[in-house]
Amino acid sequence: MKQKLILTMITISFLAVSLVGQSIKVGLGGGYTTLGGNSDFTAEDVLNLESGMHYGGKVVVGFLLPIKFAANIFQNSLSNDVAGTSTETSFLSFGLGAEMNLLPGPIQPYLAAELLFTSFGDVNYNDITVAAEESKTGLGFGAGVYFKLLPVIDLDLSAHYNMNTILSSGDNLNSTHIRLNVLFVIL
Repeated sequence: MKQKLILTMITISFLAVSLVGQSIKVGLGGGYTTLGGNSDFTAEDVLNLESGMHYGGKVVVGFLLPIKFAANIFQNSLSNDVAGTSTETSFLSFGLGAEMNLLPGPIQPYLAAELLFTSFGDVNYNDITVAAEESKTGLGFGAGVYFKLLPVIDLDLSAHYNMNTILSSGDNLNSTHIRLNVLFVIL
């Protein structure tokens, strides 16, 4: 009887600490995108897309483990205008994955991996649609660091390499992103 009572108390204590120990961070951010992949998306081809800015948001849910779950969504708008020839497209990336903290403290480096769902917009070449909207799946890998700015505000500086279409057939598009997110701790 005594052992069951002690085991029950330990279990309730563990659950209480687990619930109190979880954290949720939500924020907005943006950064710089560069493209790679096959010749349909590089700067030397007919699309001649330039690197561009992206913006979006991120949610991080942490528990007592060094692994946190993360979701992010970023809009990437790409275009180019050379000698009267304009090219425009965009892609929206949604990532679900995990981050592993390497060190505790006010500066926390981490490694990240995510499953990507990417929606490519229409490709317009001189205001003529040459490719229709399509969706692909892929993988992304990254590394970053959290800076504790205030008790309820973190800065997240990261670099990601995304293979946006590796799990789908067709053209491959790889992108590299440098991001800065401002995250607000809500729990």
